[in-house]
Amino acid sequence: MPAAFIKKCAELLRVGRPIEERLRDFTNLVGLFAPGARASVLLFDRESDDFFLRATNLRLPPNHPELQFGARGTVAALALQEGRPLTLSEVNRTGGAQGRAEMMFLPLKFGGDPIGVLAVESASPNGLLKDRSDALVEAASLVSDMVGSSLREESTTLRMTKIAAINEAGVNIISTLDLGRLLKLVATTAGLIMEAESCVIRLFDAQTGKFAIREFQGMKAENEQKELFRMDTKAVTLLLKGAPSVLVRDVGEDTGWKEFAGLARTMISLPLKNGDDVIGTLSVFDKFPLKTFYPASFGIEDLSTFEKFARYCEKAVANAMTFERNEKLKSLDELTGLPTLRYFQDRLLHEISRAKRFRRRLVLMICEVSPRLEGGDPVSPSKGDAIVKRMSNVIRLALREYDILARISDRKFAMLLPEAEDGKTSAIPRIKKAILTDVEEMRKKTRGISVDVRFGHASFPEDGDDHEKLIFKSNLLKM
Repeated sequence: MPAAFIKKCAELLRVGRPIEERLRDFTNLVGLFAPGARASVLLFDRESDDFFLRATNLRLPPNHPELQFGARGTVAALALQEGRPLTLSEVNRTGGAQGRAEMMFLPLKFGGDPIGVLAVESASPNGLLKDRSDALVEAASLVSDMVGSSLREESTTLRMTKIAAINEAGVNIISTLDLGRLLKLVATTAGLIMEAESCVIRLFDAQTGKFAIREFQGMKAENEQKELFRMDTKAVTLLLKGAPSVLVRDVGEDTGWKEFAGLARTMISLPLKNGDDVIGTLSVFDKFPLKTFYPASFGIEDLSTFEKFARYCEKAVANAMTFERNEKLKSLDELTGLPTLRYFQDRLLHEISRAKRFRRRLVLMICEVSPRLEGGDPVSPSKGDAIVKRMSNVIRLALREYDILARISDRKFAMLLPEAEDGKTSAIPRIKKAILTDVEEMRKKTRGISVDVRFGHASFPEDGDDHEKLIFKSNLLKM
């Protein structure tokens, strides 16, 4: 009987079917070999230190969530750690006992590495006889070989699938130049590839000097998001101090992260670099593999996979940031930081349309600055640029917050004053006075240089009801 059982085990484990089907048939066969026995194959995850129920002859609903539990302190973990079968047998039975309860925990190892445990629970009149116990030990050895080779193949296939997904996603990511759309794509793709519940992306903000959150993907409630961002801030701080990556396998077990226990179980955070400069960070939280009910832990292999994905992301983000900066420069004057003629023309049409719709007045004002030497010769380009830059600051301070100022040529500034109900009586003279006062100060402090300023202005609707008439009238410049 034991020999037939071993032969049958070897046959069904060799059949080319999915590992779940072979293990389920094996546990059913154990139940027939040891009548009434409950057999389960528990696979061990070294990264999370958890056991996962991979197959059992217990009655479970189809497509049930994968069951897992911590290995620490269990009899199954002891059997696996010491590499020997453990048998728990009932002692001190009463005289009227009709059966003997026993449990066997048989370690499963492949190539010296622990992969799981075969747990067998039985109740029989005389307990499991030695020949049957020995047969179960031999059967566990057969299962070890089959499961070990299948898991290795499964792991390789999964890794290659993820790498293929990263390469495919990388093409779309790198070809996306719109930064906002890119960040949404990166966050969504990171969650899918890493099987993560949440993803946080930060980018460096040159104005504030901080790494601001630019994208979040996840199911956390608003109050939990704030705590998750605080957890991410801690990881980002470590990255900025030089850590190449941050991997937290179990928040509750890591002394440095226990304050976040209950918020997330695990996380990976990586820097996004452009050369040697850190331009952002990418973080994922909580790993939920397919069919699992509780979060698993990210491990070294996950970190390696995520690093490959991050290399695509940092190239794409650097390209998109450069593209965004170049687009802004097309509409901004490099010397003064003011909008250029192209932007101003579009804005003028918009403001005229708005003034017509709401029946409001609009003032277009032109200011031409002509720096020259006292003899009449033009100043050097560097001195001319310095004067133009100074004048741009003076004009900016003289305008209201919602007025529009642009540099439309080397020496010309254009101003749009929306809703200027009293434009001719107060706004224009006030602006002129501010500019001329500063010009007078420059004349006093700068010897040998004179600055001529000419102005022109036009009002909507008095001086014209379209942009051509307003531009023509405002370009009639006077001292």
